[in-house]
Amino acid sequence: MTRQVAETEGLTDVELAARLRMMLGRLNRRVRQHGPQTLTSSQASTLASVEALGPVRLGDLAAHEGVSAPTQSRLVASLEAQALIRRTPDVDDRRATLLEITSEGRHQLEQLRTERSAFLVEQLGALSSAQRAALVSALDALEALAASPGD
Repeated sequence: MTRQVAETEGLTDVELAARLRMMLGRLNRRVRQHGPQTLTSSQASTLASVEALGPVRLGDLAAHEGVSAPTQSRLVASLEAQALIRRTPDVDDRRATLLEITSEGRHQLEQLRTERSAFLVEQLGALSSAQRAALVSALDALEALAASPGD
């Protein structure tokens, strides 16, 4: 039994949840600090969602992002002003528009992802082989947590 396993066996679910939440928050903040600072976290999230969802209505995007329609509208307007997304007519409902990412938006996202990944690669290089193995082992559990229903 490794020291790491022995330490986690003594944690209650509440203690484990608190440590996991704190660690993920700190790591997320550190990762967000790397990459082009031209986009806020909310703008980057919205842009990535538009890319992933494909042409999407504003209301559906707001629901996906978990924000109100007016908040999402302001984010979309800021991304539109930077020519990172564009509105196109919805062929199924001419009264509605769809949002889609532009080539510049894709370029911005790729640059952001590349720089953030480079930061993580650098950080991973500082880990011992035992820490790297533990991280690899934890990935399945972390991915299962991220995919859990109930969001």
